Amino acid sequence: MNKAEKTIGLVIIGFAIAFGLVYILLSLTGESIITSQIEQLTHKKTTIGHFNLSPALNLEIKDLKVEGLAKIKSISITTNLPSLFTGRTVFNSLKIVSPEFTFVKAPAPASIVGEVKASTDVISPAPAGQVVVAVKPRAIRLMPLGFRRIRIENGVVNFLDQSISADGIKIVLKDISCKISNLYFYPRPIATSFELKGKIPWREGQDVGQLNIDGWVNLFKKDMQATLKIKDIDAVYLHPYYSNWVNLEKARIEKAKLNFTTDIIGLNNNVSAECHLELTDMVRKPLEPGQGEEKASKITDKVLDMFKTVDQGKVELNFTLKTKMDSPQFGFGAFKMAFEEKISKGLGLLSPKPENILALPFKIMENGVKSFADLTRAMIDGVFAIGREIGHAGKGSTQK
Repeated sequence: MNKAEKTIGLVIIGFAIAFGLVYILLSLTGESIITSQIEQLTHKKTTIGHFNLSPALNLEIKDLKVEGLAKIKSISITTNLPSLFTGRTVFNSLKIVSPEFTFVKAPAPASIVGEVKASTDVISPAPAGQVVVAVKPRAIRLMPLGFRRIRIENGVVNFLDQSISADGIKIVLKDISCKISNLYFYPRPIATSFELKGKIPWREGQDVGQLNIDGWVNLFKKDMQATLKIKDIDAVYLHPYYSNWVNLEKARIEKAKLNFTTDIIGLNNNVSAECHLELTDMVRKPLEPGQGEEKASKITDKVLDMFKTVDQGKVELNFTLKTKMDSPQFGFGAFKMAFEEKISKGLGLLSPKPENILALPFKIMENGVKSFADLTRAMIDGVFAIGREIGHAGKGSTQK
């Protein structure tokens, strides 16, 4: 055996010894390292029921619990060993089974509005004397990690918004299945593809909502393409989000279902979302014998007739939202404009006579068409609020 062969042999032996020591160390201390890191991040007590690390550095965790925030039945991770020599850790697969996350939004202090609520603040200034505090997100330094495949099975997300009312409103997304490919937290010329499905149980005995989103995103070029579909939105269940604007009892609205679809295109950080909203079902409460019809109910009938006349019997609205990928914000200027254009078109079709075209808008406006405009916009506002507040709750839990 020559000198070079001896040197190579010593290097291999040294590496094997070092690897063995690292493996033993991680096997003994890995569980405490993981729990302490989660506790530092969330400030919540964390426990692990079972921890196992194989010699190939594949990890298995069972019964992970983060007090008041999450519980996960099992997590399986397989490591790409060659990546460890590049200074970047790449995992071949990450599988999460039966995770359940709970987010709670507490009531805001009476003296300070800490967040922009689901309201018309995006198109009108805050009332005098009310302070709106802009919360600057804390920059997070990401480790050079990569995941070739991520899979989530049978997930649940519980969101309780206590800022709406004393009892709060609970939104649940269950039966979540999610697939993600090629997610890297360092620059790579590759797009991340994703697909997520879930169900939204609104009220017992009512239809279950369906959520589907799929597409791809390049986080570093800031390009993306995605489609989001939410089917069977229960607008009555979301009434607490717009109860200050609309009285469903006076409008005689007992049931209302919406479908929402948006095709999202992003290029160089500029995002455009083509949105389609359709009222698929509305059930009106019948008038009691001798009961007079409220003004809000008459307005609802008028506006529904306008939409159906314009859209061949359908009640739908198309509008475009534009925002930035690195700082997404959703205002309702485009939605408001599309709604007003549809109303104007409906007025023209319902009233072909010149004198009626001039008179009808004033008559309807006197009766408060704006109230129904607020109703329709508020339904969408509530849908966006759910996603936005879940995101805020998640950030708040990890940035304390």
